Amino acid sequence: MFDLLTNILIWIIAIPIFVILFRAIPKDWFRLFGLVIFTALIAIIFANFRFVEEPIPKTVVEFLTFPFTLVGLLLLLLFFNYWLRLKKITIKSGEKVDNKAAAEKVATVKKEILIVLLIFAIATNNATSELFTCYLEQQGSNAIEQSYRRPVRDLTEKELLDFRRGVYDLIVVLAENPPYEPRLQEAIRLWNEAEISKKPYIILSGGRRTSYPSTKGYACLTAPESPPTRTKENVRDVIASRAGIPDMGLRYDPRYEGYFTNRAAPSDGIPQVDLTEADQMCSALTSFPNISSIRPFVIIEPSGMTVRSSGDEISKLIKSLEKNKLIAEDARNSRRILLITSPIEATRSFLSFRNQDLNASLTTASYPSDSHSNLGEQCPWPIGKQFRLKPQYFLFNAEAFVKSERVWTEIKELVFYTLRFWLRPPLTDDRPYYPKQPV
Repeated sequence: MFDLLTNILIWIIAIPIFVILFRAIPKDWFRLFGLVIFTALIAIIFANFRFVEEPIPKTVVEFLTFPFTLVGLLLLLLFFNYWLRLKKITIKSGEKVDNKAAAEKVATVKKEILIVLLIFAIATNNATSELFTCYLEQQGSNAIEQSYRRPVRDLTEKELLDFRRGVYDLIVVLAENPPYEPRLQEAIRLWNEAEISKKPYIILSGGRRTSYPSTKGYACLTAPESPPTRTKENVRDVIASRAGIPDMGLRYDPRYEGYFTNRAAPSDGIPQVDLTEADQMCSALTSFPNISSIRPFVIIEPSGMTVRSSGDEISKLIKSLEKNKLIAEDARNSRRILLITSPIEATRSFLSFRNQDLNASLTTASYPSDSHSNLGEQCPWPIGKQFRLKPQYFLFNAEAFVKSERVWTEIKELVFYTLRFWLRPPLTDDRPYYPKQPV
């Protein structure tokens, strides 16, 4: 809500400045400036430059993309109604004066303002926002079912047995679209249920930089050295254990690759790194009670800023782990991955990972207040099985608008991924599959 109010305040300040510039700058210059801004936005969106995550570029990009949010669209529609129509309207007085043109403009403005109010009402209504959310969750449920299907003929007997038993080699937790604590809890549950000899590795993927507790520090929010009681060697052992020291460090972190490939490397120069969401997830994961033995199974992926880039970075990470003999090689690319994400982004995550040739199954996890455990019973019709009128369906509030904005953002991402050929819809496949049902 604070970010939303900040964006609105910025636009309130910026609009008068834009008006002044629009009047002062020659029209050709203004068109050229708009073309440059539009081209820059397209380049930034399609290239996913890392520098965009820096504080100043990030603020600039968020400001420029604000018109593509629901709030931005509504404000722009209202502003252009005034600027293009009402500002230049001329009404004359007198008995024989014809104000037909002005009346037509006023009528048009009334219709367009009515459209704006209708969009706002739909976005803030409990029933419609709930229906939008349920639709994406329904698609996510279909994606989960599809992700558990495999061509039986392409599986060896051992792979088919492992598939039936729900054995995974890697569990991937994505940080996109927080909160991610429920996903971590689900990862711990699955890890605890796995056999001791077949414990999966947990990859925590999140590349957005954080400012808590600081912008720089040690991996997994490891406490810094504090001589003489805590030395560089102690920090090193928590991140990547030295040779001859009991293995209490992480499984892998590409930012400290040298310490994982050479256990005898000196600890004097161990650097602090840019902290990301992956570090925060690692800290939360390893802080849960009664799971002290999970740390050597944790792999940090600190570069993926989106679902797509996380898939790319995970592919590179797996190759690096195989190259450094930290996990066994898999020439058939049949390593089983369980992807844990939120219900709303489940479809995009699965289709994107499948497009990247990652052998991923899918599950979702979120707080009960953020999703529905039973779509048929809890969702409005037609997603729900029965048509029911609940009192809250007739109410409007800010929480419903936030849900609608989140759905709108996900729809934009789905369109963008489709335009980049990162998805392969529709989500159907009629080949003979082994129908493993998700738990």
